[in-house]
Amino acid sequence: MNMEQVKLKSLENSSAINVFKKFGILKIYLVMTGLYMVSGLIQPNYFSVDHIMQLLLISSFLGIVAIGQTLVILTGGLDLSVAYMLNLGAVIMTQVSVEHGGTIALLVMLSAGLVFGALNGIGVAYLHISPIIMTLAMGSILKSVTYVYTSGNPKGTAPEFLRFLGTGSFLGIKMAIWIWILLSIFVVVLLSKTTFGRKLYSIGTNANVSYLSGVKNNYIIILVYMLSGLFSVLAGMMLVGYYGLSYIGMGDTFLLPSIAAVVIGGTSIMGGRGGYAGSLAGAVIIYILMSITTVFDMNDAGREIIYGLVILIVLFLYSREANKR
Repeated sequence: MNMEQVKLKSLENSSAINVFKKFGILKIYLVMTGLYMVSGLIQPNYFSVDHIMQLLLISSFLGIVAIGQTLVILTGGLDLSVAYMLNLGAVIMTQVSVEHGGTIALLVMLSAGLVFGALNGIGVAYLHISPIIMTLAMGSILKSVTYVYTSGNPKGTAPEFLRFLGTGSFLGIKMAIWIWILLSIFVVVLLSKTTFGRKLYSIGTNANVSYLSGVKNNYIIILVYMLSGLFSVLAGMMLVGYYGLSYIGMGDTFLLPSIAAVVIGGTSIMGGRGGYAGSLAGAVIIYILMSITTVFDMNDAGREIIYGLVILIVLFLYSREANKR
């Protein structure tokens, strides 16, 4: 066995890739199913196919944002700019499409997600700025850029292809759900079956050991933040397709839920353990909770309190389980 094989074997052993064994991911899906059954007792017609499809459709936007958040958290970071990335992708997309056409707007916004994500990664990896501070500052910048560019009043509506992605169907399933399914499969395979996934886990487990094993930590971190920016912008554009238009603050309700979905899904907030299969279920759980709070006429502030409490409770339970191990 040559040195490169030894390094990769070491990374694989230290990366906790097998989420099903490490975090009992089956339990997460059982919780999701149980919560759905309880909510079905509260709301009529909740078990209908149409309602299930609507739940998955709404969950898909958060689920796509949670892809990037999961990747970042697995490295031991946190992306607090995802809401503003989403808002950027949604709000400026409609305005640029009016001025330059939908195709140009699509390329511009996807590129913007990658560029701003790369800036986050450079700040964290090379300038050694805390991920929380770096992404919070980036979020503030993006919020201002969006407001200045649109003068606080976004123009235009969603291009036709975005309307199809947001509301169109294929084989009776909404296109947004199909996109979420394909991206989910891609990310799960990326994390569990590739060298990139093993390296990503190794950084979150122990960055120093990862570096000494030959992993170029900085490149991986930058790439992870770029992907987070890309997926957030993509979710924003799909959300525009769903609503048909954009407005300032479209991403405001996605920041805390994106973190909650990842934590509920079993990914350690300290990095190195977990995966997207759990975050997927976490996104659905968030919207089941949101549906229940809607029935009880709870406002946004009440929902934020519930999300915060859920995060704290889950972190407490995972911490106890980790201590036992």
